[in-house]
Amino acid sequence: MRSKFIILVGITLPILFNSCESENKEELFPKDTSEVCITDSMSFSIDINPIIAANCAISGCHVSGFSEGDFTSYQGIKDKIDNGDKIRERVVIKKDMPASGPLPDCEIKKIESWLNAGAPNN
Repeated sequence: MRSKFIILVGITLPILFNSCESENKEELFPKDTSEVCITDSMSFSIDINPIIAANCAISGCHVSGFSEGDFTSYQGIKDKIDNGDKIRERVVIKKDMPASGPLPDCEIKKIESWLNAGAPNN
């Protein structure tokens, strides 16, 4: 009886352990999503406006009456883009705006993706 048990355990354990093994390591060890920057289908209201509001308008710079543009509304931002796209030049290329320092790379990529899509009001 004991030898049958040992044989059964000897056959069953390797099968059990092998069945727990995953060939897809991403399922076992998912990537840290904080490192992933998704730039597909950028929405002005969801993705872009919060970045601009927090870094350009709320800071007191690009508000109503400011000679360099009012970024408190989509139309104010779009007017600036339509008149030479200084946003791309200053934020994406030169990275000298906002005045407080360059935006994080992911936010720059989001703005660039949105601009490349025609800066839609979505």
